[in-house]
Amino acid sequence: MSAGQSTLSKGRRVLLAVQLAMACLSLSALSPAAANSEPPPSSASLRTPDFDESVRWYRDKLGFRLLDSQNLVAGRKAVLERSGFLLEISEADHILQQEPESTASVQVTRVPVISLLVPDVDLEVRRLGEANVDILQPPQDDLDGTYRTAQIRDYGRHRIELREPLDDPSRFNPMGR
Repeated sequence: MSAGQSTLSKGRRVLLAVQLAMACLSLSALSPAAANSEPPPSSASLRTPDFDESVRWYRDKLGFRLLDSQNLVAGRKAVLERSGFLLEISEADHILQQEPESTASVQVTRVPVISLLVPDVDLEVRRLGEANVDILQPPQDDLDGTYRTAQIRDYGRHRIELREPLDDPSRFNPMGR
């Protein structure tokens, strides 16, 4: 195993250790019966050429907190958390060329890469709109009336779905879908 692979493995082990610790903490507050049915924390991983800006965007705009950051041979990696949801942001292997017209050609992902539960979608979208976040879909109720949803775009080109449960909130997984 090369030094780069060893460092990368260490980064993955840190992420798994954080997930395990968070799962144990959340399960310790539950009854034994509920602990067996509670799913572990959800997570997602994003790659970006603008590592610093992406970490700052998720921290400042969506309220994630930075748990860990590492410099690896293949680039930097950070683990952020919001309400038990873990987000790993990895620096892309190369920096994309920055040209004046390059942002006009950036395509937003067609489907959300992250789905976050929020207590009030309308309030969250209003707050994010005031913070100059791209709102891709204004708040609307799902056809089945289970969720009120909206979609935003992060600092790069990732689509994020915001979901507010409209039914009995105790039925829903607080970590996401």
